[in-house]
Amino acid sequence: MKRIYSFAAGIALVVCVSGASAYFTAQSQVPDNVIRSGNVAVASVPATSAISAEGLAPGVPVTRAMTVRNTGSLTSDIVVTGAKKMGITAFYDVLEVRVTNGGRVLYDGPMKSLKTEPLTLQAGQAAELRFEITLPASASNTLADSYVRMTLYVDAEQHRS
Repeated sequence: MKRIYSFAAGIALVVCVSGASAYFTAQSQVPDNVIRSGNVAVASVPATSAISAEGLAPGVPVTRAMTVRNTGSLTSDIVVTGAKKMGITAFYDVLEVRVTNGGRVLYDGPMKSLKTEPLTLQAGQAAELRFEITLPASASNTLADSYVRMTLYVDAEQHRS
């Protein structure tokens, strides 16, 4: 019986010793971590009437400029579209526009389908867009004294590489 008690005491001692082992530890702090998202924002100059033109004659292009600026903190793709708000639909339907940036053609076609290719701008970067508007030489006299009022939309989307 003494042997059983001695054996049980030995096992208890082994369990206690193995469970009571110690390890050294250390810790370092890295405080004040702030993680903030970026943003996408765009501005245009002029902010109104950027491509307004008076006295448009058939076959004679008129060029207007508009500057777009990435005012956000993320690289963005800028796209310009347009929409007729009021005026003579037949006139709007025949207008042609060519949009360029530094010699690169971003759009060339009917005004009613205006949607430029994306122009990638870094945060804070600006670009001048040139709009060459043409009433085709084949335009009939029925379009004399016609007008269209339209809105340009300058959209920015985060650039995906």
